[in-house]
Amino acid sequence: MFTAGVKLIDLDSNGRLLIPKDLKNYASIQSELVLSSSGNMIELWDKSQYEKIVSDSESDFSKMAEEVMGNINNGQNE
Repeated sequence: MFTAGVKLIDLDSNGRLLIPKDLKNYASIQSELVLSSSGNMIELWDKSQYEKIVSDSESDFSKMAEEVMGNINNGQNE
């Protein structure tokens, strides 16, 4: 399921990566995009959506860390 949207894409004769229209529409890419890589895979994201996901992930990670490790201050004032 993770790789369901994966497509192999070749570079054109000028070395450009041409994004298929269906993937561009699916990712809601307008004018700015982010390339995110992991291993030999590259993800293309609309810049604003990527920034939102990263921002949401940071707050989720912070909450999860607090739940797992507890509040360092334990209610004490610094």
